Amino acid sequence: MSVDKLGALIDDWKASVVDSITSTDNPEALAEYSLHLSRILAYPTLDVAGTLGKIDEMGDEFKQSIKKLMPLRPTQMIEKINEFLFKQKKFKPNTDDYYTPLNSYLNIVIERKTGIPITLSIVYMRVAQAVGFKLYPVNFPAHFMVKHVMEGDNGEIIIDPFNGGRIMDDYALKALLDKFYPRQNIPLTRAFVEKATSAQVIIRMLNNLKASYYEAQDIDRAEIANEMVLAIDRYNPDAIRDKGMILLKRNQSMDALKVLNSYLEINPEAEDADAVLDIIRQIRSESDENK
Repeated sequence: MSVDKLGALIDDWKASVVDSITSTDNPEALAEYSLHLSRILAYPTLDVAGTLGKIDEMGDEFKQSIKKLMPLRPTQMIEKINEFLFKQKKFKPNTDDYYTPLNSYLNIVIERKTGIPITLSIVYMRVAQAVGFKLYPVNFPAHFMVKHVMEGDNGEIIIDPFNGGRIMDDYALKALLDKFYPRQNIPLTRAFVEKATSAQVIIRMLNNLKASYYEAQDIDRAEIANEMVLAIDRYNPDAIRDKGMILLKRNQSMDALKVLNSYLEINPEAEDADAVLDIIRQIRSESDENK
């Protein structure tokens, strides 16, 4: 991909999302941000406003369906959202093809009514928003969720939209943690269910896509996704490392060397520091041989 084309895409991304997401944390805009992500990375003709309107039409339909039942307690509201989205509208988890990039594009999730935890959570939040039921994103390890914070000191309710909107107690959360990190016995702490910022959510989506495209050897799209992360957080260690690896893939070894060195300067205790050092040594060795 040319430098000019990449630059134009990132300028578009900054104007559409980054300027907003880095100045104000607004979880209610996550669906819109996600659709701009889809447009810039894979669907250039996507009608963001029109697609957002389709989600909001569902929200309006849900609002009308529960109008006579209001007010509802939080658990009752969750039950009604679950019934509407997963039974009436038939949204479901994509367990058959979990790792396809399509699951991370909100426009495709709306069209096919199937997705992964993060995209289904964004749909769930947007529908809840239509009735004023406040939900927050939760960056739980390996499995994205949402939560409702009760008024006063009455706690919070963790919800898993990937599993039909199941309410997650501490036992269920710990079981999920053990499932993804077997034999590590990671203790469940409240840090795992803290509210995530909109920037953290979008970066997580971009990281999912970057990993998929890198594995598929689609270096152009992996690079765009990575530069979109850096536009939000230019000191993001993983994105800096991945920039170096992408440059290496493009045979720009000396540029890669500079970037990988900066990665280790920013994150000297990185788990992959030894592996990155080996790559740096290899680049230097090959450079010396070519002199």
